[in-house]
Amino acid sequence: MREMRSLLPVFLGALLSSALGHAGDRRGVDAEAADVETYVPPAPPAPQMRPVAEPPAGSGPRISLLWFDPRGSLPGGFETVRQEVDRIFRGIGVDVRWTLGGLGTVYGAADVPEVPLILLPDDPAPSRAGQHIMGLVVKGQQPSRAVWVFLKSVGWTLGHDVRKARPHAHEEERELALAVARVAAHEVVHAIAPDEPHSRGGLMSHSLNRAHLLGQRIPVDAQCAAAFLTRLAALLPPAPEAAAAALRTVPATGF
Repeated sequence: MREMRSLLPVFLGALLSSALGHAGDRRGVDAEAADVETYVPPAPPAPQMRPVAEPPAGSGPRISLLWFDPRGSLPGGFETVRQEVDRIFRGIGVDVRWTLGGLGTVYGAADVPEVPLILLPDDPAPSRAGQHIMGLVVKGQQPSRAVWVFLKSVGWTLGHDVRKARPHAHEEERELALAVARVAAHEVVHAIAPDEPHSRGGLMSHSLNRAHLLGQRIPVDAQCAAAFLTRLAALLPPAPEAAAAALRTVPATGF
């Protein structure tokens, strides 16, 4: 009998406190690029299960992404985020399933690997003030793999006026949404393949600048893509046919 996975109810307060922490060894940041980083270790996050309409799935592996914007930081940007993240992962053969999250959401019973994406207005850790960290994923948080994206740092990297609480122009919000999507996709790769280092170019670069975030196309390099696909496949449950075949090979003893 297959053991059912337990649901993991998590509260927003735990989300915010877990984003606090100290940076490990990291490179400096110049005036035109900001970092996307990996840190250790807080607690899992929270999203409310509300499936998003999505295009028909292809034949590739699937991943479930849960979009969580607790402060309404990017109210009109979700569709742009969804389309760009879908495009990036479709480019390496992965289909994305989306869920909109909210307070009180539980997760953990999906039939594919899940990654909550939490958008915050700013990095809540005072120790990282001025470092312009755009996104982070925490090591050692399995079975949860939460990703945080910090909108103010994304806006700073784009050259926006970060003193404003929200973007004032439609074009500015569109730029923010596209950039958030690329930061989020970068961190999703780290969430699934945490041991894979940054690449020298493309989406998985250590630091991303305005050209990375708004350019016409930004690929995942072949090495990072291969590592991501390998780790993703290892997290997927076996197909029913494979499970049945494995069951038939177990020797019967004790008669």
